[in-house]
Amino acid sequence: MHIRWLEDFVCLAQAGSLARAAELRNVTPPAFGRRMQALEVWAGAPLIDRSVFPVRLTAEGRQFLEAAQSALRTLDETRLALRAAHRADASTLTIATGKTLARSMVPAWLAGLREALRHDPDAAGFRTRLSAFPMHDALAMFAEGDADFLLCYSPPDLPVMLDDARYQFHLAGVERLVCVSAADARGAPLHRLGTGKTAARSAAKPVPMIAYAETLTLGRMVNQEIARRKLAPRLDVIAVSDFAESVHEMVRQRMGLAWLPARLIADDLHTGRLVRAIGGTGAEGDDLALDIRLYRPRAPMRPLAEAFWRAAVQAPR
Repeated sequence: MHIRWLEDFVCLAQAGSLARAAELRNVTPPAFGRRMQALEVWAGAPLIDRSVFPVRLTAEGRQFLEAAQSALRTLDETRLALRAAHRADASTLTIATGKTLARSMVPAWLAGLREALRHDPDAAGFRTRLSAFPMHDALAMFAEGDADFLLCYSPPDLPVMLDDARYQFHLAGVERLVCVSAADARGAPLHRLGTGKTAARSAAKPVPMIAYAETLTLGRMVNQEIARRKLAPRLDVIAVSDFAESVHEMVRQRMGLAWLPARLIADDLHTGRLVRAIGGTGAEGDDLALDIRLYRPRAPMRPLAEAFWRAAVQAPR
């Protein structure tokens, strides 16, 4: 029996869908199904009722879920305690995060927290190690105990799936995704998604768009918005990137429009190099909002990490 089978099973219980759980665990649905079958063979009882949709746990499955959560929690707490006790550099905090947040939010956020901790004896002379990865890798690094904290996007319809019994989070901020284009000589959007009569006039000619890879949180969120507003027929995706800064630069190069984090493009919006491509100058109602969460283990951490958490919770957003 593998520990990841227990993690898969807990994820399935929270997601309520084999397909959704497979997506969250970054495996194909057939592979996820085989893992669950192997776990049931190991347990010696059916754990999942597959005769209904969405799937639900059997009575044995509900009993097993409690044991799985308890076992994972005990293992995680023990591992964190051991690693904290034997950490080579006790004055360093490690934060796992995504590449976009590492560029757009973290520098100013960290500077504010360092100032807030300047006179805290538990944080004297501390250093920060920032590990920027794709979301799945950052989450894995945190869940495996290789980072003190996880800072990540958590869209309302695609929340981060971490066991509430083992982890807690603080809302560190809210990011807005703004649909923008390069400006033309008159300061108007070079590429524009019109509304009302403007939309009808532009329907025959799709607007070029720079898209995020579906594997990115930003990509999944933007795709949901496009589907919700039935915008796909009016957009022509001419480039796809798994790097937000690359999408940003292609928009600056006048290639097409894109939804970009407001923090990332603040200077471009201020100077007028980029402008909103939907609605008017102040049409914030067309922006997409997503939470930025700071996660920590519920188990007690070393004094430095606890001091950092207190400062983060008290910091203005």
